[in-house]
Amino acid sequence: MIEYRNNPNHNIVELTVEGKITAADFDRVVAQMKADIEKHGKLRILEEIRSFEGLDPITLWKDAQFGLAHVGDFTHAAVVADAKWIRTISAALGNILSAKVKAFEPSQLEEARVWLANASV
Repeated sequence: MIEYRNNPNHNIVELTVEGKITAADFDRVVAQMKADIEKHGKLRILEEIRSFEGLDPITLWKDAQFGLAHVGDFTHAAVVADAKWIRTISAALGNILSAKVKAFEPSQLEEARVWLANASV
């Protein structure tokens, strides 16, 4: 499941991931995210991964397609996760992507929000 939260007054969106991500979850979130990209231009994203049980191959493919098509639509990404491997991969992606990526532990959720709110392009 993915929960999507946004504030129409700014370009920060928050995703909360718990369990397995279904194609329906992904399609719903992509539609919301595209609407926010259309409204704000570039987004800052906070992804809180509480638990991750995977996704099916079709959803993985859709995720890759969306990511490649919209790689320039994100300026900052804060990834909050308990799993060290997720934080490590996230930090490594920061070296590849044009967006600034920073990984946080769950106890640092508010710090991640502050980092996004104060981030400059």
